[in-house]
Amino acid sequence: MPTDAAEIPMMVLAVDHRFDLFTELLSASPVHPAAAERERAASLKQVVFEALLKAIENGVPKSQAAVWTDSDLGESILLRGRGVNLNTMMSVERARVAEFRFEDALGFSDRLSSLGVTYAAARVPYNPGEESQVNEAQQRKLRRLSEICRSSGLKLTLELVMQPTQAQLDQSASVEAWDAEIRPGLIVQAIRELQDAGIEPDLWALRGIDNAAAMATATAQARVDDRKAGVLFTLGDNFSDASNMEQDLINLAARTPGCQGLLIGPAIYASDLGAYDAGKIERDEASSRIAERYNSAYTSYTDALRTSEVV
Repeated sequence: MPTDAAEIPMMVLAVDHRFDLFTELLSASPVHPAAAERERAASLKQVVFEALLKAIENGVPKSQAAVWTDSDLGESILLRGRGVNLNTMMSVERARVAEFRFEDALGFSDRLSSLGVTYAAARVPYNPGEESQVNEAQQRKLRRLSEICRSSGLKLTLELVMQPTQAQLDQSASVEAWDAEIRPGLIVQAIRELQDAGIEPDLWALRGIDNAAAMATATAQARVDDRKAGVLFTLGDNFSDASNMEQDLINLAARTPGCQGLLIGPAIYASDLGAYDAGKIERDEASSRIAERYNSAYTSYTDALRTSEVV
């Protein structure tokens, strides 16, 4: 099992595969981008990282800040993060695939070591209702990832990304009903299945659940049998709505025993990156706006944490 996760709150800013700069901003092919398009995408990721550094200057403790990115377009971010002793998470999964696959099945551990990252990190499409062969194949790969991290002294973050199966949708009145009524139980079942398969991350990342009991049950499963894993709740992945930082879920996360913080997605930066890329605002203004949103999310979470009964 992983070592005890630090109990201080973490605010992870995700600049990883969940926001495809090529398709969302640059109108470019993500499979065969031109060199100039790759350079532009890497530069846009740097704007987000610069915002994180500004947020730290504006009062977010460095020990509570973290950045999650890939080692391709985000390599310089990981190196700069290491240089300033910031918590860093490096994606090890391949982008734009339906099932978990290693980006580099043979050399990812060397890559993690050379970049000096704090966590290996992966977004994992997993639904207990999926075909058993699919889930068993993912379990084997994730068990290997978990074992390599443990043997090499690396920490591991796994984010569960769950989509409904057709059978589950057939049993629900709508996608919204599935999300509210069925997904919470599936999350607990998914964590249990992966634990039983020998997969032991230091941090689980789960999309927020608008239900206090369900969130508490999920964090309890992550820590079952004296496990020390923490849980981050993911917010802001709906980047079409930059204003929606889900204040109620931030408050709920802060008051959930076992929750260690937030994983903040592209809603916090997508609109400003778009404005900067279109030439509507300058780079410094874009990073300042993003920093302000990150600071606001941090303040909301820590204020809620101070007024909660969570120890």
